[in-house]
Amino acid sequence: MLSNESLETAQSQARSLAKRSLPLADSDFVLNSAAVAGLLGGEEATSTVALTQIYDKRRWLGWYNSPGSYVMGKHFRRLARSAKVDVVFDSDSDAGTTSGSQMVHIDPSVLFTHEGWSGGPAFKGIYSGSNIQTTGPLASWLMKKAGKTDSQKIEGRKTQPVNVTVAVLEQVATLRQQMTFHHRSPPLAFVPIAISLSTCFACGCYHQWYAFSMILVGILSRGFACLFIGSGNLVFDHPKPAEGSPPGDGVLGCDQDLVLLKGNEYVVNAITRGRFFFRFRSKYTCRMVEGCSILLIVQAIAQLIFIPQSKLFGQLMFVSSLAVSWIYNLWLSSRDKGEVKEAIFKQVLGEPSLTKFVLPNRVSAVVFLLLVSNNPRTSSNPKKLKKIMDIFLPSDSEVWEIWKDTVAERLKSGQALQFSDTHWNREELTEDDDRKLLKTLFEDAKDAVKAYTMFKANGAGTDA
Repeated sequence: MLSNESLETAQSQARSLAKRSLPLADSDFVLNSAAVAGLLGGEEATSTVALTQIYDKRRWLGWYNSPGSYVMGKHFRRLARSAKVDVVFDSDSDAGTTSGSQMVHIDPSVLFTHEGWSGGPAFKGIYSGSNIQTTGPLASWLMKKAGKTDSQKIEGRKTQPVNVTVAVLEQVATLRQQMTFHHRSPPLAFVPIAISLSTCFACGCYHQWYAFSMILVGILSRGFACLFIGSGNLVFDHPKPAEGSPPGDGVLGCDQDLVLLKGNEYVVNAITRGRFFFRFRSKYTCRMVEGCSILLIVQAIAQLIFIPQSKLFGQLMFVSSLAVSWIYNLWLSSRDKGEVKEAIFKQVLGEPSLTKFVLPNRVSAVVFLLLVSNNPRTSSNPKKLKKIMDIFLPSDSEVWEIWKDTVAERLKSGQALQFSDTHWNREELTEDDDRKLLKTLFEDAKDAVKAYTMFKANGAGTDA
């Protein structure tokens, strides 16, 4: 008798376990958050996928459900359609290329529109005469570094102060004509994967198939996108200057923020003409990326339909997986923007010496640029020096022409920029206002000498 009762008790417990009541089954509350799940957090999610190429093994760490699938899908679809097939002739062991092999190149600025990857400010070569309206991403990053550099203020006639940063560039051993980049993946990469798999498993255990399928589709769509995009390399490429090229010195920026680049043409070219691009071995990979983009867009639309059909428990599991991955994406994207750029910058340029002065006006700033960049190959030619001044001070009135000729002659002969009454009391100047203006311009040149003296005293001018 006792055995029969025990058997019936065991059977009833088994039936109750088999039925496994759903948590929150009696709740009437509906967590309809799917309407925005495919739209929020798209930029952060996109950047974390895009930079999988420079992280060791991170292409295998994208298997988790992520918000922003609709935005990711749009970006990756545009990325795949911007692919260009090029023939790579130079051998590069790091990039895995051989002479004459076909490669697919994609501009990363398609994904990083507002993060300084698309291009930098204008560049004017002091000796080469080159004029580049849009420079490379490294120029943009260097301008930001210059903006954060401590400055020394020069007293003088104030109009609009001009920030002048002297960047002394040295060629580092790691700089090559084509480069790839590799970094270690963060250890927290497994957290969103574990949460997504756990929530997906929990939904399956409690038969929440709508939430289960949406989490699973999110894991697969993002995982395959990381897998295919991570199969390429982020490559930096810049042209090699011709033999006998003049010094690469030149000025980045315009108006009130100028950066003087001092270094050989090879290093300067890396800043002004260097470009980043994603490189893939075949166009098949780009087709697969486009397929993943379609899957991501379909996932975003399907979430709007199926997640509201799920019970509250399934909705909570779905939102939990998105919340954890959104926090991870936000942390990783902010980390990427800082650490990755800094690591790439150091690998290409090392640690350039930055010395910043705030000159009281543009005239003194231009003379300071000429003093710092003074080179024996060009200082012996006053016409060349005057042409440089014309670039940054385009005024061609008689007073300005006299001032430019006088300063250029003194720079040519190596004389100090010291001036007296005879320099501005010129017979050809009949108006007192013209003489006063010329005197003012000579005084501005003397202010530039103050900055140059401080520059040399700091030890930064030893190569100047």
